Amino acid sequence: MKRCLAAVLTLLLVGCGAVSTAPNAGQLLDAPTNLNITGKVLTADAAPTLSGNVFSVKVRVLSPRAALPKLSVTDVYVVANDGVWSAGITKAAQWKCGNNCGLAVGRGPADGMQAGQGVQVVVSLKDAQGRTFLLRDAQARVVGK
Repeated sequence: MKRCLAAVLTLLLVGCGAVSTAPNAGQLLDAPTNLNITGKVLTADAAPTLSGNVFSVKVRVLSPRAALPKLSVTDVYVVANDGVWSAGITKAAQWKCGNNCGLAVGRGPADGMQAGQGVQVVVSLKDAQGRTFLLRDAQARVVGK
């Protein structure tokens, strides 16, 4: 009986979204390019670079008219022809670049990325209440160094 109850509770949690997994390519491509959080419109500007076998993605989160709300970047995703590349972001990889700008950098193995390739970059943001949002850069191209 306890096993059956545990299985039912697990299914309910999954159905309610309490158990989360990484977003798939379709969910990432559906992410908005403008996001309104607490009345402030946010955009993302990404600069993916390839140096040898190291892929690096610098993303600026911008609020053109007001100070950024309290947010942290938790993940960077890159959707390319070969699939989805991702990197978790630590506090040490995030900086303020002004009152209305935050900067985060994700790094990792290149995993098939190529210089000149067009990609879609998406960041996962977490606000002060623990809510998670996806924000997509409108367009990015991998630059080789």
